[in-house]
Amino acid sequence: MRKRPFYAHPNFQGLLVLAVVVGLGIFYLAQNDQPEQRFARPVPVTPTNSSEPPWRVALESQLDQSLTQIPTATQPTSEYVPPTLALDPSATPQILQVTQIRANITLTSTSLPLLRDDITPTATNTNVSDRSTPVPSPTGVDELVIPSESKVEQFQPPAEEVPLSLQPYDHFFFRRPVDASANSRSIFYYPYGARYSGSETRIHHGVDMPNPIGEEVLAGSSGTVIWAGSVTEDTTFGSMEVYASYGKVVVIEHDFTYQGQKLWTLYAHLSVVFVEAGAQVEMSDVIGLTGNTGIVTGPHVHFEVRLGVNDYWNTRNPLMWIAPFLDHGVVAGRIIDEQGVYIDGVNLQLLQGGRTIDRTVTYIRPKGGGARQHRVVPDDNWQENFAMGDVPAGQYQVVAIVQGRRFTETITVRPGMVNWVEFQVNPPESTAVPTPDE
Repeated sequence: MRKRPFYAHPNFQGLLVLAVVVGLGIFYLAQNDQPEQRFARPVPVTPTNSSEPPWRVALESQLDQSLTQIPTATQPTSEYVPPTLALDPSATPQILQVTQIRANITLTSTSLPLLRDDITPTATNTNVSDRSTPVPSPTGVDELVIPSESKVEQFQPPAEEVPLSLQPYDHFFFRRPVDASANSRSIFYYPYGARYSGSETRIHHGVDMPNPIGEEVLAGSSGTVIWAGSVTEDTTFGSMEVYASYGKVVVIEHDFTYQGQKLWTLYAHLSVVFVEAGAQVEMSDVIGLTGNTGIVTGPHVHFEVRLGVNDYWNTRNPLMWIAPFLDHGVVAGRIIDEQGVYIDGVNLQLLQGGRTIDRTVTYIRPKGGGARQHRVVPDDNWQENFAMGDVPAGQYQVVAIVQGRRFTETITVRPGMVNWVEFQVNPPESTAVPTPDE
């Protein structure tokens, strides 16, 4: 019998499968038989003596080392005093040139002679028989008090825009001749229509705004310059009278009328004149600088408003024509007797809470009211004989002292308009209108 090979044995296939399985098991066991691997996870450590993490400290240290160090100057410990130049008492004062002044008017070579004092107008003086003095002076002989405070301390609110007429009788057509940055308020102790501080000076036909020499003087409104220069003698130019007491003066004929009547404004006592006769000017154009030329004892600008006729005897109170400050009004009125005749020279006070806010005096010898010869003219609409400008809005008491008797009226001042008050009293006969030869 022939012997079968081993792979023909019936159990060979089972043994082969068993051997393969055992081998695979040994292989997998061998693969898993590796040493244990350990992994370290970083844990943040906060230093015990620092509030910042170490990484930030290290980063800042590296940045500091990479920057270029710039030395810092030591700050002074004492107060800094700016250096000043010593003044040479023998040096000639510097003269302000015309080109240094802000003006909207072009200066020409023909206007330069206006800066001299040796101009003599060719017209001659005309004497008027019904006037007590041929040479009226717009200012007094006593010294004008110039405010000593700084401009910051003198702060004044800006004026209302013009033209302004919140009620039918009002006519605030002109801006002030100086800015609110200077003194644009008129002095109370020399009002329109009164004598200066009770002295025997001539009656005032305008208002005065004291300012240091060199403040810009501005045109009240648009028009044509009909006089500009220094007045060395009393003279008449057309129907206009100009006087040596005015010094350097500018007169503007405006290009609008009021109730069919022409209007003029006059600016006197200037130190420099920037315009010439015939020049066209607009509102706020610079026409000159404040000064003390003419008959004055302190630098200021004298401002007049003339209506109908351009002369000294047809002025109106400028406070009724220049716009008041914002939130301010004008207090105007009259004091008359039982026959409606004006009572001259009455002192008035404006009180609020027992304090004096303003004061004035009634016109001396105004036109009308039974007077035979006038010195000033009340407003055509209001017919006042006193006015106080730039009164803050509010309630006040107006107190008038007539021959030792006290009269009081309460008034509420509304801004941007004339606020009216009237006293009708029966004074003793001694307060009658002064005689014309006063």
